Amino acid sequence: MSDITHKRVPLPHINDELLWKIFSKSHHKTVGKCRMLSKKWRHKLSSPYFVKQHFMENKLRDKRMIIGVGYLPFDEKSKWFLCVDVASGQQFDFNIPIPIDNFGYYVLIGSDQGNICLKFSQGGFNSTLMILNPLTRRMAFVTDKARKHCSHAVSLYAFGYVLDTIEYRIVHVYKKHYKDKVLSWTLYNSYEAEWTYSGNFQTKTQKLGPKNIVDKGVVYWIGWEGVRFEEPTSIITFSLQSRLFSEVNVPHEVRSSNNSLTNFNNGVGFISYNNIGFTREVVVWEITPKANDKLGWEKMIKVSGIGIPYNPTIFVGKDIISVMEFRGSFGSANDSESTDLLISRFKFMTARRKHLLHRNWNENVYVKSISMHLQGLYLV
Repeated sequence: MSDITHKRVPLPHINDELLWKIFSKSHHKTVGKCRMLSKKWRHKLSSPYFVKQHFMENKLRDKRMIIGVGYLPFDEKSKWFLCVDVASGQQFDFNIPIPIDNFGYYVLIGSDQGNICLKFSQGGFNSTLMILNPLTRRMAFVTDKARKHCSHAVSLYAFGYVLDTIEYRIVHVYKKHYKDKVLSWTLYNSYEAEWTYSGNFQTKTQKLGPKNIVDKGVVYWIGWEGVRFEEPTSIITFSLQSRLFSEVNVPHEVRSSNNSLTNFNNGVGFISYNNIGFTREVVVWEITPKANDKLGWEKMIKVSGIGIPYNPTIFVGKDIISVMEFRGSFGSANDSESTDLLISRFKFMTARRKHLLHRNWNENVYVKSISMHLQGLYLV
């Protein structure tokens, strides 16, 4: 056998365009390993055009949600996070590189293009913003502007990428009193790595909902006015690119005592729901941007006889992902406390529920936030 000469067959040349198409559809872990082969491959597979194309091809592959868990009394401050696949319920490790002690906390601001933005403190009022890619473990840090406005009635962050770019921006909106008619804002630009813009916006809205949705480079908030804030009156939007605010009234037929925003149909959905007695129903309206800063409202889903828990919920397609908490004691002499957390996927069109994950802690813990996360290779 050693005397037989092997016939060499030259392989056809694989040009860069074909390689580009192959890698753009490859799993992000495969791309990460190929980046380590040479400096040339690392440069090609890290270019802005490639990471954008790769994200578009793979954004629906691994849909995950990040759940913040913590203690009372703080509303949004978490001690740790759970990362769960919304299809299978598989749990993944989600460790923040910066540890906190008993007096520290995390606050998840948002997730966009595979990167997350969170605020953390290792104790006291000395907090910092972090932009983290959980896949590549790359991170960047930003000064926390909200430290100056901790006593304000409105002090909120939003994080997102400018449409069709690899530039992310962080906007901080604030006002000292609900009755104030001016909403102030300041904007962080990742290219200049600085809070470069600020301004004011005249508004009749007194209160903004803590949850926001960022879609195609535009931030959406629900706004309330009046004494008791019973029904939402407006949608406040802010363009991360043009740095312009707009305020649009919510139609009366859309309003309800319980409302929230969610990602829906590759856009933004406005959920109105009622959980009382025979009037229980869920209505989902799709919000579409129109000319002259107007919004289109189209009723997409209406289901009667069901309600949505007051706990944080998100929509995935036409399913509701809900997180429910159950607290009680073991009945022992020392009245030990326990908390059960159940994550379920409710197909409300067929009234079927699938339990994704069940967790138990031997103490009282509370769900602080829930956010959709899509993995990507964007640089921070």
